[in-house]
Amino acid sequence: MEQMISAAEWQVMRVIWAHPGYTSSQIISALQEGFDWQVSTVKTLLGRLRKKSYLKMEKVSGQYYYYPLVEEKEHVQLQLQLLLNTMCSTKHGELVGQLLEMGEFSCSDLRSLGERIAQQESSAPEQIACHCLAGQCTCHHHKENTHAKN
Repeated sequence: MEQMISAAEWQVMRVIWAHPGYTSSQIISALQEGFDWQVSTVKTLLGRLRKKSYLKMEKVSGQYYYYPLVEEKEHVQLQLQLLLNTMCSTKHGELVGQLLEMGEFSCSDLRSLGERIAQQESSAPEQIACHCLAGQCTCHHHKENTHAKN
């Protein structure tokens, strides 16, 4: 299973996903425009990402080239699944709503999302069941059980 990566490591991975085979100098150059990071900081992040098996490094004629070992889409899906697994299933709809409010979407993105929602709506249950342990969430599904035990 993949390890979690920091926000800074995400920024490094975004460069490597966009440009597999970049050298450390190219990665540093790409990040210097948006971040006030020292060269040593980026090299430390590259080292951490190698230890976490997110990327591999190849040395060719004295130059180090970096390649992703994890695809961006795969990583994002895993991180989203981890998030969904850690929250009450009755709150998944709220999460999607928050993403819509917080994100930036084109008209075609929103049309596509609307179509996906329409497709799922026909087979969606009227209510989502809570699968949390008693005391883990605020959906109050377990409220009656908690009072019965007291």
